[in-house]
Amino acid sequence: MMVKIVDVKGKERYINAAYVRSVSPKGEDKADIDFGHWSGAVRVKQPAEQVAEIINASLPSSFDEYLAAIDQQAQTNNNATAATTIAVIG
Repeated sequence: MMVKIVDVKGKERYINAAYVRSVSPKGEDKADIDFGHWSGAVRVKQPAEQVAEIINASLPSSFDEYLAAIDQQAQTNNNATAATTIAVIG
Protein backbone atom coordinates (compact mmCIF):
# COMPACT_ATOMS: atom_id res chain seq x y z
CA MET A 1 0.00 0.00 0.00
CA MET A 2 3.00 2.29 -0.15
CA VAL A 3 2.80 4.78 -2.99
CA LYS A 4 5.69 6.87 -4.30
CA ILE A 5 4.85 10.52 -4.83
CA VAL A 6 6.96 13.53 -5.74
CA ASP A 7 5.94 16.81 -4.17
CA VAL A 8 6.07 20.17 -5.94
CA LYS A 9 9.61 20.76 -4.63
CA GLY A 10 10.81 17.53 -6.24
CA LYS A 11 11.15 15.59 -2.97
CA GLU A 12 10.30 11.90 -3.25
CA ARG A 13 8.03 10.50 -0.55
CA TYR A 14 6.48 7.12 0.05
CA ILE A 15 3.02 7.34 1.59
CA ASN A 16 0.73 4.71 3.04
CA ALA A 17 -2.45 5.04 0.99
CA ALA A 18 -4.58 3.76 3.87
CA TYR A 19 -3.85 6.98 5.79
CA VAL A 20 -4.93 9.40 3.06
CA ARG A 21 -7.95 11.35 4.23
CA SER A 22 -8.58 13.39 1.09
CA VAL A 23 -7.21 14.56 -2.26
CA SER A 24 -8.07 18.13 -3.21
CA PRO A 25 -7.52 19.78 -6.59
CA LYS A 26 -5.35 22.90 -6.60
CA GLY A 27 -5.68 24.17 -10.13
CA GLU A 28 -5.68 21.93 -13.20
CA ASP A 29 -2.33 20.24 -12.68
CA LYS A 30 -1.78 20.13 -8.90
CA ALA A 31 -3.39 18.41 -5.93
CA ASP A 32 -3.08 18.36 -2.16
CA ILE A 33 -2.96 15.01 -0.36
CA ASP A 34 -4.26 15.33 3.21
CA PHE A 35 -3.49 12.75 5.90
CA GLY A 36 -5.55 14.28 8.67
CA HIS A 37 -2.92 13.81 11.39
CA TRP A 38 -0.22 15.92 9.79
CA SER A 39 -0.20 19.66 10.19
CA GLY A 40 -0.39 20.19 6.44
CA ALA A 41 -1.06 18.52 3.13
CA VAL A 42 1.49 17.36 0.58
CA ARG A 43 1.14 19.14 -2.76
CA VAL A 44 1.97 17.22 -5.93
CA LYS A 45 2.22 18.17 -9.61
CA GLN A 46 -0.56 15.87 -10.80
CA PRO A 47 -4.28 16.37 -11.32
CA ALA A 48 -6.37 15.34 -8.28
CA GLU A 49 -8.26 12.71 -10.28
CA GLN A 50 -5.01 10.99 -11.30
CA VAL A 51 -3.71 11.06 -7.71
CA ALA A 52 -6.98 9.56 -6.43
CA GLU A 53 -6.80 6.77 -9.04
CA ILE A 54 -3.22 5.89 -8.03
CA ILE A 55 -4.11 5.82 -4.34
CA ASN A 56 -7.25 3.74 -4.94
CA ALA A 57 -5.31 1.23 -7.03
CA SER A 58 -2.85 0.66 -4.18
CA LEU A 59 -5.53 -0.07 -1.57
CA PRO A 60 -6.74 -3.62 -0.94
CA SER A 61 -9.98 -4.58 -2.64
CA SER A 62 -11.57 -4.93 0.77
CA PHE A 63 -10.77 -3.16 3.99
CA ASP A 64 -11.71 -6.41 5.73
CA GLU A 65 -8.46 -7.84 4.32
CA TYR A 66 -6.56 -4.80 5.55
CA LEU A 67 -8.07 -4.99 9.04
CA ALA A 68 -7.36 -8.74 9.20
CA ALA A 69 -3.71 -8.07 8.36
CA ILE A 70 -3.51 -5.40 11.08
CA ASP A 71 -5.07 -7.80 13.62
CA GLN A 72 -2.62 -10.52 12.63
CA GLN A 73 0.33 -8.14 13.02
CA ALA A 74 -0.92 -6.99 16.43
CA GLN A 75 -1.26 -10.61 17.56
CA THR A 76 2.28 -11.35 16.35
CA ASN A 77 3.57 -8.31 18.25
CA ASN A 78 1.69 -9.37 21.41
CA ASN A 79 3.12 -12.89 21.18
CA ALA A 80 6.65 -11.50 20.76
CA THR A 81 6.18 -9.21 23.77
CA ALA A 82 4.84 -12.08 25.89
CA ALA A 83 7.79 -14.29 24.90
CA THR A 84 10.22 -11.51 25.78
CA THR A 85 8.54 -10.94 29.13
CA ILE A 86 8.73 -14.64 29.95
CA ALA A 87 12.40 -14.71 28.98
CA VAL A 88 13.19 -11.72 31.17
CA ILE A 89 11.22 -12.97 34.16
CA GLY A 90 12.23 -16.59 33.78
